[in-house]
Amino acid sequence: MQLFAQEKVNISFGIGLPELLNIDVGFPLEQAQIGVSIGTMPVKNESLISLSGDIYYHFSGSSEFSDIRPWYGMIGLNYLRDETERILDKYLYLNLRIGRDLNISHKIGIALDAGVMVQIFNEYIEKIPCTGWFCGGVLDFPVLPSLGIRLFYRL
Repeated sequence: MQLFAQEKVNISFGIGLPELLNIDVGFPLEQAQIGVSIGTMPVKNESLISLSGDIYYHFSGSSEFSDIRPWYGMIGLNYLRDETERILDKYLYLNLRIGRDLNISHKIGIALDAGVMVQIFNEYIEKIPCTGWFCGGVLDFPVLPSLGIRLFYRL
């Protein structure tokens, strides 16, 4: 068995729900990792931002390119803020996922994961009252699917 040096930092770029288009910085600790990310989505006349803090634990399997096991569980908190001219909507989610790293080389890989996100908090502020016949309203889904795909690089 070949041993590889433990990386100090992982950088990843990805897309997910609730992370949106994001950049993530992860700090490996043996088979665990602590990560923080910031994300956004380019939408006309709307400001979307996502901030996340996650803990990963790699628990099963093996890889030719890394001593870090490829299967992992993830738990995290995600703050999502959506603002338009008319509304400001803030959410806090508990994010639970299971996933797998697909190591392409010793330094590069793709991470795929899926699970659920549970709404902990929501604040809906109507900045400009709606006067039309259909204003949309707030859709309340306290549990939603959560998924992501990331391209990571081990520094």
